[in-house]
Amino acid sequence: MDSSAQIASLPSDSTLWVEEVEDWARLSALRQEWNALLESGPTDMPFVRHEWLSAWLAAFAPQARLRVLVARTPSGRAAGIAPFVEVRRLGLTWLVAPVNDHSCRFEWVLGPGPDAAGAVAAIWSHLRDHLRWDALLLRDLPRDGPTSTLLGALVAADRFPSGRWESMRTPYLVLGPHPVPVEARLDAKFRANLRRRKRKLAEKGPVTLARIEREAELPAALDGFFSLEAAGWKGERGTAIARDPRLVTFYRAVALAAARGGWLSMRSLLVGGEVAATHFAFTYRDRYYLPKPAYDERLGSCSPGQLLMWEVAAESETRGLAELDFLGPDMPWKRDWAPRYRPHDWLYVYRPGLAGLALHAFKHRVKPLAREVLSWWR
Repeated sequence: MDSSAQIASLPSDSTLWVEEVEDWARLSALRQEWNALLESGPTDMPFVRHEWLSAWLAAFAPQARLRVLVARTPSGRAAGIAPFVEVRRLGLTWLVAPVNDHSCRFEWVLGPGPDAAGAVAAIWSHLRDHLRWDALLLRDLPRDGPTSTLLGALVAADRFPSGRWESMRTPYLVLGPHPVPVEARLDAKFRANLRRRKRKLAEKGPVTLARIEREAELPAALDGFFSLEAAGWKGERGTAIARDPRLVTFYRAVALAAARGGWLSMRSLLVGGEVAATHFAFTYRDRYYLPKPAYDERLGSCSPGQLLMWEVAAESETRGLAELDFLGPDMPWKRDWAPRYRPHDWLYVYRPGLAGLALHAFKHRVKPLAREVLSWWR
């Protein structure tokens, strides 16, 4: 493990100072403070919690060199936290957010109100003036989220080269308060298809909804979910969770944290007592988040995945939730629900030296131009 290095800096434009955390034990000790700050501010989501980051690092980057920046008030209270890992690529130093395709979404941990702006300013000043790097990468940032908007403005003001690539447009449903229920907003043909397919599925046996929320029920439920996902096209392509021990480790750890924290919401549609579709999902605050769905492809003509979504949407409305977030990229089956969309970006920032400027030109001028030329040629 890395040795610790805690460095205090006092940016000229802030009363906050910044602590660097490189030691894994010190990162673990931040858990209570980390989650308390998160829960008080605008970026409170399961994917930003300390448990989520810890599970990600243990599964995907156990030997990573940590660069966790904690903005603190003069009294020592945390006002913002920005986690990075340091990576060397082609002789260049990158500071990248600890995120991959299984992270769903990324934000910095920020406090409420003006604390958020002050924390981002302090962290950026520390990055700019006290750390050595050639490029920063924060992927899957909500474009209109606080990290993206606050950091983007500071980077532009300091004239650092930067660029964005849209990573995905995530669909979501507004549930309440909304004057029209979700079902009434659906296309009439789609509603009719749901009813017809539910009748067809019921011909195979009684259709019921199962809920898994407690830790004691989790091992068997996860085994069933992994098997169901691997039995379909993801298993054939080798992308199913069960095919990669790192993914199994990550999803088990996240599910356990969610069960212990009271925000696990695994839902399964059963037909004659057998699982037809499952949601690996969370109910966190007033939102239902769906990182991973799976369904029995042998029942594809009955659309068990869409029927489960129908049940979950109705349940979420009844519970008074504000939003159902599909997570991930746009897909045809998600469009059936007439969703709204939340754009996400990969945000790149480059040190304005020779290496940074060359990398910026290549990634944001040469590569897009090459793609455009190739598209035109095709």
